[in-house]
Amino acid sequence: MVDTKYEEFLYQLKREGIKLDLSVTEEFAEILGNPQNSFKSIHVAGSNGKGSVSAYIYNIIRQKYRTGLYTSPHLINFNERIVAGKESIPDSYIDKFLELHKDEIEELSKFDRNPTFFEVTTLMAFNYFKDASCKYAAIEVGLGGRLDSTNIITPLVSVIAQVGFEHADKLGGSLTAISYEKGGIIKKGIPVVLSDNKPEVVRTLVSIAQRRNSPIYTVDGNTKIVDLEMSMDGNRFTLETPVTTYKIKSGMIGQFQVRNIACAVLAVENSGIKIGKRNIEKGISETRWPARMEIVRRDPMVMVDSAHNPPAAVAISTSLRKITDRKPLLLVGMLSDKDPFSFLSELRKISENIVFTTPEEPIRSIDPDRLNRLYGNLFEKSRSIKDPGEAYDYCLGKSEFILVTGSMYLVGLIKKIEKSPVIPYEPD
Repeated sequence: MVDTKYEEFLYQLKREGIKLDLSVTEEFAEILGNPQNSFKSIHVAGSNGKGSVSAYIYNIIRQKYRTGLYTSPHLINFNERIVAGKESIPDSYIDKFLELHKDEIEELSKFDRNPTFFEVTTLMAFNYFKDASCKYAAIEVGLGGRLDSTNIITPLVSVIAQVGFEHADKLGGSLTAISYEKGGIIKKGIPVVLSDNKPEVVRTLVSIAQRRNSPIYTVDGNTKIVDLEMSMDGNRFTLETPVTTYKIKSGMIGQFQVRNIACAVLAVENSGIKIGKRNIEKGISETRWPARMEIVRRDPMVMVDSAHNPPAAVAISTSLRKITDRKPLLLVGMLSDKDPFSFLSELRKISENIVFTTPEEPIRSIDPDRLNRLYGNLFEKSRSIKDPGEAYDYCLGKSEFILVTGSMYLVGLIKKIEKSPVIPYEPD
């Protein structure tokens, strides 16, 4: 859990904020000997769904090869971000990496070339995958794509999940502008798999792919879903692709996961990696992605979802209405850079009762009293309980079905309380 003498050094790098510039990452990678070239990768971008798609891809490939997974942010422990084989990066490796390169990072800072927290974390992941002898890795983009520090890799296939208005202040105020930034991961001649079907997104990304002579495969145009069964236990369906037909059984809940699975399978099929049909089916069945319509308790039933933007709220409400008539008691905390009105307007379609609380992020969290004052009238019943532990206890005593959402910082706390695992696969 990054409890070493270098923990403070790593986290103080967050003060540098976000640098949308690849040159510093490339310079630091050179110092490390370009570890990103030691393994083959699949690169995954998107506003929503990229984490789940990355987890599916990782679980499929690891059935046959030693595989890494790099995602962000984490729910409870930093180590969740970097997985090789079936093990998260150990504290000892983090400590050793920072000890070896602390002076180099500080030297670069004298010339305003110091890597940020995410740049250091990204190169640490790539270096770990090299040292852990990973043959492949699923790499999730942090922010955007074109200038994200993960974009120093040349992947086997570039994957773009759902595109929305997340981080529009940094990526552009239109879906066309944001799609352009996501499309920055498209490399010359490298296949592209696209999950999104919004016309402006498709138009923009097809145009970029054509200019770079990169074949593009859309989920809608290359997959077919047959005999779909959705429940609170997951999804079952037949997936038809140009390669073959799969019998899919997944413990991941939500209609949106059906498209994510199709996207991941299409990506693996077009990666050139030799993976059999049974390995693909087994990899999907073993995939778990924490905090995506995840049930962490059964009595009463507690579902957690790290949704924090309107498209993710739509995904939750659409899926829940298809698989249950039960209306959950909502436990919601949000950060100040989000859109509470649009988010909560969607959630009121599945609930009439909400409790506002505080995510474990003191700097950016919205005061729950303010949320209740401004948006409580969207619901028949609302209240504010500032302490999240106290709010959770209140909800457990008031409802047989609770949905915790609005912020990863709140969801992470509830998973910690419930001792819910954060690994991206079915526990042994």
